[in-house]
Amino acid sequence: MKLIKKMVLTLFTLSMDRRPFCLRKMAVFLNERGYTVKNIGAVALLLCLCFQTVGCGKAKASREPIFKVSGKVIYKGQPVEDADVIFNCADKNRSAFGRTNEKGEFKLTTFVSNDGAVPGKHVVLVTKIQTSAAVAVADISDASYEPPKLHESTDPKPKNSIPSKYSDAKKSDLFAVVTEGENPEMVLELKD
Repeated sequence: MKLIKKMVLTLFTLSMDRRPFCLRKMAVFLNERGYTVKNIGAVALLLCLCFQTVGCGKAKASREPIFKVSGKVIYKGQPVEDADVIFNCADKNRSAFGRTNEKGEFKLTTFVSNDGAVPGKHVVLVTKIQTSAAVAVADISDASYEPPKLHESTDPKPKNSIPSKYSDAKKSDLFAVVTEGENPEMVLELKD
């Protein structure tokens, strides 16, 4: 027991050293202090058993069941392409995400691609951010060149091309209920 206490204290001292820690350095360090390979092996085995028993973190929580959800986003009678769709279930503190294709269709993802969403009532958020081309700036060697002011961008601000209420969980009037089992395709019609 005295030997184990001494070896643990030695290992602790070595681990507090700022140099990179590796097994070869540890073996040399312990060998210089008179420990035999047999003793080092016994301590290594003991440490492995301790780490195996205690573990290094929380056990993985089992995932909630997820059910397939797909749908279509329409604004002004037209499908909305490249819009981000988020279903947020506040009761379960879980969100699902999808992006529309050229036909305005989306499939939701929670954990893996297109797996769906958790069952329950969801607030639905939809955004479509468009960025304009950067504004041309005069050449530095041109006499009319004026450098931008500090903290001033020459790039235009991104613009949401659909009503901004759909990008705010407190203002959105879109809700969806995801049920266990098969869910019908959802049509999200956005209005001004």
